[in-house]
Amino acid sequence: MSKWTDFYYPHFPSPKDAEAFIASVEDLSQGHPKYAAMIMMHQAQRLISLADDVDNIRPNQYALKLMFLIICAENIAKLFHKYDGEAESKKHVKMFFQEFTSDRDKALLESRFKRQNYSNLTLDEVASDLYAVRCDVVHEGKYWGFQFKSGDTPMLNLDPDINVYISYEEFRSVMVRNCINAVNSFT
Repeated sequence: MSKWTDFYYPHFPSPKDAEAFIASVEDLSQGHPKYAAMIMMHQAQRLISLADDVDNIRPNQYALKLMFLIICAENIAKLFHKYDGEAESKKHVKMFFQEFTSDRDKALLESRFKRQNYSNLTLDEVASDLYAVRCDVVHEGKYWGFQFKSGDTPMLNLDPDINVYISYEEFRSVMVRNCINAVNSFT
């Protein structure tokens, strides 16, 4: 239980709230209508923790970290929608952001990813561009071409051609909150 509590606690007002969230799904058995919610809660912790652990083997390689975060988004959306197929990855990544991102976090993401002319990207464009980075890593082995904001310095990325004004830590927090929203809204 502490593995889950340690991971989720920072996203709740108190440890008791995090424990209540975990307890609401932790002991569900296979066949229970909400069993997938427990799997989502576990998968989010596993995949986001893998993203964090990338620094142990390739420090500051944000495309590698992002790959695990986008795989997490895809996995959560497919579990949520009970999708059992092999395709539609990009569609499910977009669904993850469209369906589980709070209005506050949507505004944050849209204001922190900008085109070169400094206009904001839409949430759909953010999801598409981040999915493209994931594809570059997975299919091309290109894990060096994307950077999050560093300190107060936004990062110019060329492929995709966007300026990023959000840190990895801020984006990671949005991802965890989205996963919590998915678990809480699963029926």
